[in-house]
Amino acid sequence: MSFSNKKITEEDLAGADIETGPTGSTGPTGPTGPTGPTGPAGTASASVPATASSTGVAGTIARDANFLYVAVATNTWKRVAISTW
Repeated sequence: MSFSNKKITEEDLAGADIETGPTGSTGPTGPTGPTGPTGPAGTASASVPATASSTGVAGTIARDANFLYVAVATNTWKRVAISTW
């Protein structure tokens, strides 16, 4: 997987395992919450991993207010900081 400085589209995420957020369907990251698929921020997120070796399937993407997390292999996560500029 490579990254570039562009807007992520549904085609970019094809095949990724994106689930509802960690706080459930009506929580802030759930499907009806403000950052869920019907909220203003776009797609919902898989549960944020607690550590770099948390359970996860390659291709899974998660996010919280500060980081984007990507499972690059089974139970292997990497993250990148999110900030304004």
